[in-house]
Amino acid sequence: MHAYEKAIADALNDIADKEIYFHPSEIMSLSDTLAYKVIGTLLSWACQPTNIMPITIARDCLKQFPVEWVSPKIKQTVFHFIDITDDWDFRRLLELCDLISIDLLKWAITLGADSTNPDIIEAVDDFNEYIIRKSVLDSELS
Repeated sequence: MHAYEKAIADALNDIADKEIYFHPSEIMSLSDTLAYKVIGTLLSWACQPTNIMPITIARDCLKQFPVEWVSPKIKQTVFHFIDITDDWDFRRLLELCDLISIDLLKWAITLGADSTNPDIIEAVDDFNEYIIRKSVLDSELS
């Protein structure tokens, strides 16, 4: 196990006080309080580091959950675990949400719509354009 993966696994296992890393059913069976802490911790790892490895590991963990289970937890924890006024964190959040569902991505885009930070506005514009291009491509393939 790589050092980043071990750090993430240790953090999640410490929250639950048992081994839950990469065991979605174990995480989903936790109390809401612990599940939110786990999802929030993964959200932090998926959005804040500047090294791609922990970002990728956390994204892979978050992608393993059913969309209908993880999306509400991301929405409820995002403001407690990452700084959406930081353009790096915000763009990583948009990338993560795109990996999970288009609806979650659309929701995340709205978080930056009223920002005065030009880098966040650029991310909002980039992802809105991406959604439009994807929609056009999907309709052409249908």
